Amino acid sequence: MIDLHSHFLPDIDDGAKNAVQSIAMLKESFSQGVRLCIATPHATIHCNNDIEEFLLARKRAIELLKSNLTNRNDIPKLSVGAEVYWDNNINQYENIERLCIYGTNALLVEFPLSRHISKYAEEWFYELNRKGIIPVIAHIDRYVFLEEILEKLEGLKVNYQINASKFLSISGRILLRKILKYDKNYIISSDMHNTSTRACNMAAAYKKAKSKYPHIAEDLFLNNAKNILRGVNLF
Repeated sequence: MIDLHSHFLPDIDDGAKNAVQSIAMLKESFSQGVRLCIATPHATIHCNNDIEEFLLARKRAIELLKSNLTNRNDIPKLSVGAEVYWDNNINQYENIERLCIYGTNALLVEFPLSRHISKYAEEWFYELNRKGIIPVIAHIDRYVFLEEILEKLEGLKVNYQINASKFLSISGRILLRKILKYDKNYIISSDMHNTSTRACNMAAAYKKAKSKYPHIAEDLFLNNAKNILRGVNLF
């Protein structure tokens, strides 16, 4: 499995607090069958300088983790990107492509938790596509306007990430049926932040997906992510 959305880098956002917790998260992820895990720390960008500051903070977090890794045989391969908060037109900032998953043109973005998608969303996503960037909308299952997103962005190059936890409750599975009726490129990820309240649950979710959606389970947990991560660079 590939986990495209996670918060295991230490001391950078509301995810892992230190390297010890980071490593514990990664070991648990590996034990569940994840073989590539992407760190996507939160990034709020309101000027070009915010991009540079974020990249410096991310570099420090990566170096802190690497300095504490004594064995890589029991953790997934690692790469890095960002979870970009889309509360304005991020196309206006130079070097926004530097927040893509390392070595790819895939950019993980999240929306504000409002009632409706921005009226400019279609134009903004179109401009990202013109730059050669393929957006991945984080936890599409979280938005009350999810159907508005799926319909408004029809025809654009967009992928949609769903949190694995949705497979593990009745209400979540009801929501999944609502989402999966749309023929889109979906990617299941953990969005893990720790080893307790927001832990990796990819194995349990995959088991449920194999039961409920056997014809697309491999696409959801592996193939769709692999398709947009060709050329991904590791750290």
